[in-house]
Amino acid sequence: MKTNRRHFLKGISALGAIGTTYPLLSALGSINKAEYLNEKITKIELYKYDINIPRYFSFGTWYNRQHLFMKVSAGDYYGWSEIPASRNTPDINPINWVNYVKQYKGLSIENAQKLLEFQQLPESGTSLKEMEFIDVALLDISGKIQGKPAIELLNLPYRAAVPGLYCILYKNEEEVRKEAEKSLEENLAHHLKFKMYGDKKLDLKLLKTIRKVIGDNAQVISDVNGGYKDWDSLEELADTLKLFTAYGLDAIEDPANLKTHQWVQLQKMVGNLSLIPDKPLRPSWKGIKTISPGMGRIFNLHPSTMGSFKQTAVLAKKIKDFGGKIMIGDDSLVGPACSAWQQVAIGSGSEWVEAIEKKEDSKPYLDCILQSPTKKQSNGFYVLDPVPGFGLVLDEKRLKNVCSLHIDV
Repeated sequence: MKTNRRHFLKGISALGAIGTTYPLLSALGSINKAEYLNEKITKIELYKYDINIPRYFSFGTWYNRQHLFMKVSAGDYYGWSEIPASRNTPDINPINWVNYVKQYKGLSIENAQKLLEFQQLPESGTSLKEMEFIDVALLDISGKIQGKPAIELLNLPYRAAVPGLYCILYKNEEEVRKEAEKSLEENLAHHLKFKMYGDKKLDLKLLKTIRKVIGDNAQVISDVNGGYKDWDSLEELADTLKLFTAYGLDAIEDPANLKTHQWVQLQKMVGNLSLIPDKPLRPSWKGIKTISPGMGRIFNLHPSTMGSFKQTAVLAKKIKDFGGKIMIGDDSLVGPACSAWQQVAIGSGSEWVEAIEKKEDSKPYLDCILQSPTKKQSNGFYVLDPVPGFGLVLDEKRLKNVCSLHIDV
């Protein structure tokens, strides 16, 4: 059953007891609450941002997407967030999102975070996207009030630049070639990911096309979204994957739907090819319990599926502790969430970050940025100049003009 505000407010005194059994709820103890407990959320605004560029996946096509940007204000402080609200629904009325976020209006920062954590439980009916939508904004506000970067609040220790990852979402060979050429133009061809479709002949053709354009030195990654289904044994699946390795594939994400022991066994069978588990890590609190050393070499922390930034940070530490590597994925993000996830990528010492602003999808949004702590260098790596919270400053008047809808919740 979905947690509602009234239920939460009646049961908030029980949170202390829950916190002894569920680690997320006790995590606030590491934050200096005194500086921000009494600040109340005074305003919540939603902006509908439309993208009309198709994206092609093994499971279907997104012809258009509707994202929501959100500004949450608490007195003089504010936090930005973003979530992909829908796809192929250009006339969506975001009433469900309005109803979700409005329960936070009027709450103190303390109670807002407790309400969120009340929802961040395995049995919660709240969606992972809803959780992350408010989580980013609250972290942003909390960091600004305390004068600390959000990744410092999350205890993410790394600060080195992280390469951006260019992602190709076409199955047409000519379109793939054009996109590979764009990756060179944008200085992002050092790390390139493309979608595979579970069709060996097609996937191999796309891989060859990419390598022909970008050469042999770049890291090439594919994502199959579990698309390889027609195999009778791990040996058969491994033979298919090794064929791709022979033509220059370095890593592959979710090649098939696998159990943990199958991931471990398959990684041993495919030599230098790095497996990248994605779905087994969702949500973050489940991933903490289910991931195992050896089930891949690189682990994808995927936006819109983690559910909790604090638990994502715990998951990242666990991966690092057993010698695994981390990547930050994407949910075709285009706006404020890109910078937030870039900061998480830098703070967690990731191999690359896929959640980057897109030259075409993000263009109207990029014109609204007045200040961003993350920046793309000329070499395609993303650097962080730490500031309180997530530190994004936007031209709100311009943003209203580029968005199709503005709602004062």
